[in-house]
Amino acid sequence: MTDSPINPSSAARPWDLGRWIALGLLVCTGVAFWPISRWLAQEVSGSQQIRQSFVLLGAATGLVIWQHLREWRLALEVSNRALLLLLVAYLCVVGAWWLTQPLLALPAFAFGLAGCLHVLAGENAARFIRPLFTGFIACMGVILLFPLLDWPLRQMAGMNAAHLLHSLGFTPQLAVILQPAPKLLLSTGRNVFEVATECNGFGLITSGAVLAVLASGIAGRRAGVLLWLVPLAMALGFGFNLLRILLICLLAPSFPQHYHALHETAGVLMLWTGLGTVGWLAWRPPVADRASSAPSSRAVA
Repeated sequence: MTDSPINPSSAARPWDLGRWIALGLLVCTGVAFWPISRWLAQEVSGSQQIRQSFVLLGAATGLVIWQHLREWRLALEVSNRALLLLLVAYLCVVGAWWLTQPLLALPAFAFGLAGCLHVLAGENAARFIRPLFTGFIACMGVILLFPLLDWPLRQMAGMNAAHLLHSLGFTPQLAVILQPAPKLLLSTGRNVFEVATECNGFGLITSGAVLAVLASGIAGRRAGVLLWLVPLAMALGFGFNLLRILLICLLAPSFPQHYHALHETAGVLMLWTGLGTVGWLAWRPPVADRASSAPSSRAVA
């Protein structure tokens, strides 16, 4: 009877000085970036449209963990790459304080998170973490863009919806009310609707872009694919949001007592249809890969 070999990587490592140093780095980084973490949590919890992108990021994280469950391990290794990432993170924090530029705290948080992940999972897990980290960067961009694009997107959605309603025989009109807060009103000749923040399409547009980044990275697509897939995902998001507004405007007169249910149903339907379309485009293998994996139709001599 022979003893089975023991995999050194799976054996329990002793808590040497290096692992204690790694743990200390994690604790110090967590304390240093706690204010930014709390701010991010407040921004995500305060907006449903921002929250959609982070929900997708969480689902992608769960998928990656499930796919590579046997390859994950608690490394607690202080590699050169981890040290470099943490150094850049702390330099960004110093720069944000010295230059009084709070926005530098966001790249600082991103680099700090990447460094901590490298310490936790080790260098071997970098290829699993990379698409998730890219998706996280995209989610942080969503937070910054939301207050800037809210009103322009509402205007674009309202004007395009008015053009489509006019082509369907309606007599739409757009009006802006500035007091007490800016409001965009869309009249169809039968009903008056407010093109509110929830109707600007920002959530669907950004969620589609984040999903394109995450799904392409997890599926192993080339980086060049993002050059056309992300803009296409954003265009699809805008289009499906426009369809949502049209559905509400067309069906609201038939359901006057159930407007809230109609509003939510149309929103959920367009959201998942749009994300499903983007996910299918991002996840499906390239044409060359499908052709190479297809069985040959030639007869064997």
